[in-house]
Amino acid sequence: MAADSQPPVQLDRDAFKQVLRLRALRLPKQHCQQYMKILKGFTLDRPRLRCIVPDGKSSDSRLLLLSESVASPGLSELREDLRSRIQQDKVEVTTYEQPMDYGCWPADYVLKRLLPEGSEVPSSFETIGHIAHLNLRDELLPYKHVIGQVILDKNPNLRTVINKVGTIENEYRVFQMEVVAGDDDLETEVKQHTARFRLNFSQVYWNSRLEREHKRLVDSFRPGQTVIDVMAGIGPFAVPAGQRGCQVYANDLNPRSHHYLQENIKLNKVAKNVQAFQMDGREFIRLACNAPAVGSQAEHAAARDASNASEPCSTSCQSAFPPGFRFDHAIMNLPASAVEFLDAFNGAFQHERWKGPLPMVHCYTFAKADETNAGVQSRVEAFLGGSFEASEPGVQPSQSTFSIHMVRDVAPNKRMLCVSFRLPATVAYGSGGLRPTADRAPNGGGSANGDDENIAKRPRTE
Repeated sequence: MAADSQPPVQLDRDAFKQVLRLRALRLPKQHCQQYMKILKGFTLDRPRLRCIVPDGKSSDSRLLLLSESVASPGLSELREDLRSRIQQDKVEVTTYEQPMDYGCWPADYVLKRLLPEGSEVPSSFETIGHIAHLNLRDELLPYKHVIGQVILDKNPNLRTVINKVGTIENEYRVFQMEVVAGDDDLETEVKQHTARFRLNFSQVYWNSRLEREHKRLVDSFRPGQTVIDVMAGIGPFAVPAGQRGCQVYANDLNPRSHHYLQENIKLNKVAKNVQAFQMDGREFIRLACNAPAVGSQAEHAAARDASNASEPCSTSCQSAFPPGFRFDHAIMNLPASAVEFLDAFNGAFQHERWKGPLPMVHCYTFAKADETNAGVQSRVEAFLGGSFEASEPGVQPSQSTFSIHMVRDVAPNKRMLCVSFRLPATVAYGSGGLRPTADRAPNGGGSANGDDENIAKRPRTE
């Protein structure tokens, strides 16, 4: 029988009503806090339930409820020193009946009772504003609506529960989803450290699990540095970098990501520091590396003055890069295929136009668990079209060592990495048209995007 043909499970909240028979200590009310400390770990510890309750026999005393694990009349589950203290103080041990209803039980307990025996209960989910994002296994799909409802009931800050449907199969890295519980409202706002981000989760890519990585990389930038964000998405790197005092040129091909990138630039008041672009990532890299020569400042100023200063800049023309433009860092946050864009740096620089050190590149990629750092470096060099060890005659070799930062495990045999390196001079000032020798799949090749195993088209967004 197919998974979706299984009979639906109904959520009967009344079925969770029951009474817990608990051991309790009858104490003078002024001694309750003292005994709570003495019996730490042995008192009732359940959400929404108090372990100190009124005593129906006297207004001067209270009942201290003990954990369900302390069940014997003689409190034999307690340590001997604790039992001796209770006897020494002549504390009365009694029984208390605690009413329990649906609201008292945690989500995992409720789902274990509702789902078939042996089913793996969903233990975690991503939260995006008021949205809970599930990725249910096939065997749980018949129960998706009841799972969603329980998650809503137990998380009052949530209003919508969605489940991912299939894999990412579009150019813009947006997966199909369905609302399984709550409001059909995927427009939300999230906060990461000092920045706020608005987005429609059905239209753009967002991963809340990358918050620490966003901060780590941005914290490595110095105020006043210039950053290009090639696959910027809605701005998780660009906006905080702008808040840090960097000049950021942020690009994304997805029209909806570009829309929310502009909105988030405005929302966080970083329009003076962050400009938004919408073009192919490879084209964006080429334009940034080969900005107009110094001498056309007046023309550039006129182009900039023509834009509305109160609105974030949105452009796809080279005039947005000032004459003599150079950048210190390039972010390429597209783990499934960002390495395939590295060839855009090959030969993109000209000695007479580029002054100062070559930029640092921070490229995100996926790797199998058994792939060594040397293997990752070889793969990057193949797509880059040059070696980190080579040196052009008369040009100093790269001063930066090749470094790999482990971001997180995305699957049992799959890691997300951030590869950072200073662009080698032999690559930057190379032949320009050089193509890497690494095998390329028809759609860009590489490993899967996000946590998915297959992508029909390689996206060019965050």
